[in-house]
Amino acid sequence: MTYHIRADQLVLEINERGEVRLQADKVGASDGLPMTMYASPLLQLVQDGEIQAPAVCVQEGRTEALMLTYPNGTKIKVGVVVRDGYAVLEVLTIESGSPDAVIWGPFRTCIGGSIGESVGVVHDGRFAIGLQVLNAKTVGGWPLELERLAYMAPSYSEGDAPDPNGRRVSDNKFEYPVCTAWPTVDGGSALQAYARDRTKRSVRKAWNVPATEVLPFEGEDAVIVGSGIALFGCPVEEVLETIEQIELGEDLPHPIIEGQWGKTSPAANQSYLITAFTEETIGEAVQYAKLAGLSYVYHPDPFEQWGHFKLKRGSFPRGDEGLRLCSEAARSEGVSLGIHTLSNFTTLNDSYVTPVPDVRLQPLGTAALAEEADERDDSLTIDEPWPFTVAIYRKTARIGSELVEYEAVSETEPWRLLGVKRGMHGTVASKHDKGKKVARLWDHPYDVVFPDLELQDEYADRLAELMNGADIRQVSFDGLEGLYATGQDDYGVIRFVERQYRRWGREVINDASIVVPNYLWHMATRFNWGEPWGAETREGQLEWRLSNQRYFERNFIPRMLGWFLVRSSSDRFESTALDEIEWVLSKAAGFGAGFALVADYEVLERNGNIEALLAAVREWETARRLGAFSAEQRERLVEPKGDWHLEPVGPQRWNLYPVQATKPLVCTPAEQQPGQPGGSDWAMFNKYAEQPLRFTMRVRPSYGNEDAAVQRPTFYTDGVYMTFDTEVAANQYLECDGTRTGRVYDANRNLLRVVEASAEAPTIRHGGQTLSFSAKFTGDPKPDVAVKVWLYGDPETVSAD
Repeated sequence: MTYHIRADQLVLEINERGEVRLQADKVGASDGLPMTMYASPLLQLVQDGEIQAPAVCVQEGRTEALMLTYPNGTKIKVGVVVRDGYAVLEVLTIESGSPDAVIWGPFRTCIGGSIGESVGVVHDGRFAIGLQVLNAKTVGGWPLELERLAYMAPSYSEGDAPDPNGRRVSDNKFEYPVCTAWPTVDGGSALQAYARDRTKRSVRKAWNVPATEVLPFEGEDAVIVGSGIALFGCPVEEVLETIEQIELGEDLPHPIIEGQWGKTSPAANQSYLITAFTEETIGEAVQYAKLAGLSYVYHPDPFEQWGHFKLKRGSFPRGDEGLRLCSEAARSEGVSLGIHTLSNFTTLNDSYVTPVPDVRLQPLGTAALAEEADERDDSLTIDEPWPFTVAIYRKTARIGSELVEYEAVSETEPWRLLGVKRGMHGTVASKHDKGKKVARLWDHPYDVVFPDLELQDEYADRLAELMNGADIRQVSFDGLEGLYATGQDDYGVIRFVERQYRRWGREVINDASIVVPNYLWHMATRFNWGEPWGAETREGQLEWRLSNQRYFERNFIPRMLGWFLVRSSSDRFESTALDEIEWVLSKAAGFGAGFALVADYEVLERNGNIEALLAAVREWETARRLGAFSAEQRERLVEPKGDWHLEPVGPQRWNLYPVQATKPLVCTPAEQQPGQPGGSDWAMFNKYAEQPLRFTMRVRPSYGNEDAAVQRPTFYTDGVYMTFDTEVAANQYLECDGTRTGRVYDANRNLLRVVEASAEAPTIRHGGQTLSFSAKFTGDPKPDVAVKVWLYGDPETVSAD
């Protein structure tokens, strides 16, 4: 017998073997989606590492419940309820067995156009099919310890592993087990979720290790009964509307940002300023944010300890109360504060670790002392070696109230920890009896350890208490991968975040280092990946940032471009220039994405052009958030090599200029007779109409000689000599905006003086031409000169009218 369950435009056809086909109804099929999909098991069970599909499916009486019977005799009753626009399936009872886990699906489809691995939605541009988990115990994805099914593609983006620093474009953001949707080898897709019996102690794969000890716990979340999913089908343009219905109808997290659901609120992807404010500097930090038109200031590193999350005394001498006063001062100016956390990473100076380590620090595995040990022994005999041979980082173990570190494990029995250092991290070396437990602690290159599931709840409560008390309105859950140390896969991640979400009691913009659990998709406002460290603004993780935009699009997530750094001058980098910031802003406008602007407080104070940079942020972001850029303009703005300049010309009106920037034109003085000026002839091409010469000239020291300089720099083209009768020292700039006025700046763009040239700026004609340069170079060794010429196209109108 075949059962048909109709949920608006999605039909679930379930046969007597418990196989289901997800089919579009006639409306969906008329839009091009085939009526017939693949047959997939409705619910599989996992027992002792083996997967069993149901053998028999019977609908119970007049109810919609289905009784599934498995080859091993286990019976699972699945309730089916049709709501407005979706169907709810829930495990009601389990009889004659105790499975380790159950797997919803995987539900195979022939859709391969867009596969939202985190949101659990696939579509072909017209019709979408989606799976949403309905509680924390139900995890979108596949049990990590099981082999993937043969029809699942080996990689989301063929041949690529996730690599934020890679040069090759990759759409493979996450590994297969943590993805609710995944491509199949035949060009289609599959939707999947699972739930575990977490009351059982086990050893299984977790995070970066092949095996870890997983501790059981009790309660509603620990059992399989109650696991549930929602399935739906609808036109693509109705996906978010349908998911919002599911959130509201099933009491899922439903965050509101400025009065609107977070996934559709225009405020969800607003940009923000990252700077390490203190009780003393909060006023200045807020004013910088207001200059940029930003409403959030975010602290990147507020804690001196992770675990108890104690605020840095130097920045917040009054502790939590000091942070609250900062927030109060900011809110009086219309600005909210945010903080950065590293989730459950626990620093070794935290009182959960020293002087007495908490017994709830997460072990990778445990053994027992096979012999008594006194406080001086530098080797310890144990009965089980495997937890201590796993390569993670520090090789730290807890024995009662003592922490030890060891160098190696003996290769043969009797198993011994060798090279043991006693009483580590402020603990006391002690005598230990035979049989005493030795717990190998999870650790990490950040010099941290991790809590178990019970202790991580205390961390979540502490962070929620801090945020509520200090009125913090933004948070980033960095380091969520550390929650995998519990061995409880994405359930541990979900539990940590939801525990805080349910306690906030106010709107909080939040993002995270990972987004993979389907349930977390509902709680997270956005994800702002892309770091600026160690690279030029236009290069730092560029491919990663661009592939993120595709990820956000297919997962219906508000777009963000990542962090961008405002720098002062250093041995490696120049101070940030206006063109760099406008490059970032143009990409953000094109993608409709927000970003974070990162600037140390000292940089904000030191850089002479900071007001111009922040004014540019204000104008571009105002235009972006008002929707002032046309679709055609946005398409051109996202081009990575494109430069643009935006100028306000009236209320909610701007001129948008395409900009052609030459590569640095370099003049390096060769051996010359004393007094002979140096010079170069540079070939260049102007693709725009003729215009006056605009340039930035930088004097670069050779071999570190900062006493070098150039005198009387002269530019010649179109029959005009333009000479500035001045000296420009090493690490200084001379800029000309197309008039005869020049401005000399120091390395951090602070204005030193204004100089007048001998003539008006010469004309740069359309097409190819030669620009000649000459100057007197002084110093030994002499510096060189790098010139960038800026060429503007005709302006376009940008208007929010």
